[in-house]
Amino acid sequence: MFIVSIVGRPNVGKSCLFNRILGKRVAVVDDMPGVTRDRHYHDARWNGLGFMLVDTGGLDDTSTETMARAIAKQVGIACEESDIILFLVDATVGVTEPDAIISRRLRKLGRDKVLLVINKVESKRAVLESSTFVSLGLGEGMAVSALHGRGVGDLLDAVCGRLKAVTTPVREAMLGGNDLKIAIVGRPNAGKSSLVNKLLGDERMIVSSAPGTTRDSIDTAMDYNGKTVVLIDTAGLRKKANVTDDVEYHCNVRALESIRRCDIAVLMVDATQGIEEQDLKIVRHILTSHKGILICWNKWDIRAKDHKTFDHLAAECRRDYMELRNVPMVSVSALTGQRVTRVLDGALQIKTRMESPVQLDDFRGKVHEWIRAQPHPVTANKLVKIVSCDQLRGRFPLFRFFATNAINARESYKRYLANKIYETYDFDGCPVVVEFKNISKKRKAAGSPAAVHQSDN
Repeated sequence: MFIVSIVGRPNVGKSCLFNRILGKRVAVVDDMPGVTRDRHYHDARWNGLGFMLVDTGGLDDTSTETMARAIAKQVGIACEESDIILFLVDATVGVTEPDAIISRRLRKLGRDKVLLVINKVESKRAVLESSTFVSLGLGEGMAVSALHGRGVGDLLDAVCGRLKAVTTPVREAMLGGNDLKIAIVGRPNAGKSSLVNKLLGDERMIVSSAPGTTRDSIDTAMDYNGKTVVLIDTAGLRKKANVTDDVEYHCNVRALESIRRCDIAVLMVDATQGIEEQDLKIVRHILTSHKGILICWNKWDIRAKDHKTFDHLAAECRRDYMELRNVPMVSVSALTGQRVTRVLDGALQIKTRMESPVQLDDFRGKVHEWIRAQPHPVTANKLVKIVSCDQLRGRFPLFRFFATNAINARESYKRYLANKIYETYDFDGCPVVVEFKNISKKRKAAGSPAAVHQSDN
């Protein structure tokens, strides 16, 4: 798999070009410089040729800030592993000193590997002034408008032409066919990026003690015990009232979107702070999205504890918070690597449980006992009477109960049945969903329903 990276100084439109090539809004884009920080990989295709496209943070060699140095390190790694580097400059600004510094660095990698791309060419004046970029020593360059798509097709033709001349890609990249997608979510500064880096064995994500370091959802594939696992590092989720700018708003949206497209969500909790209301809101969102959930207590190495601390903590959380009663928990230290593989083991176990059907005859017998011990409460309208039940095959445990006047079924009774299912079967970490459906007129006329077999949802 070929790798093509987009590099340049801040705010030249790298993420905009990244999104334009992919044909969808994958990276967060904003007028504020420095939105992108980590390397962002995504598979792309043009004229039948597939390659991995990499978005990078803005290079600023004139800055002495820690974040700028960390971004520069990430960009350096992207350049080393790339087959083609798209060096993006801004036609509306002209040649700048940072552009000259970056071009000198890129020329050392070989001119065949670097393609100069002049962005924001939306006017005739910009087209005329684009010739000044020849001074960078990387040729005339290709004029494009990432915002409007102008010249992007020609650019991709040139990229594919160069890639076809590359006999051996720089490195092999894993794409698609994954066995498990895990979204690492939580409040800011809970250690999400540190956990991803430790599991990958590489400084893939920028880590800082400052909250809000990660600003986008970054997918990274890895092999674990013969299975392809995709780790999705996300931005910290804060309360809506505390979100003060557009960038953070879009970061929150991307984090929530990552939950929607994952199989298992790992909620990172700072063991020195404990569970807070925002954590519970995230748990509810995970469960209503019908995703598996695992709680990971991070920074366990610096918490005061003895050999019973974790058991007491887990029992206390399950007693105090209804949402956590059936959620498995692990304790790790993302900093030292202590027990971090338990996150992957736990996620794989939850995925297996989510896809495991119950024995239908046994389930129906249990349901008969449950409704005889606790019938549906009398309603002001018509009687709700369960006649039969079924488990539907799908990505999560979904149980359908056929009843008379199903529309009047109470949510409290659905929770009662769900709790009984959790107590009876091994569905810890799984979103058990109970739904009611009216029994058909045909079954009513028959007096008793025919056997219900498992069906697809």
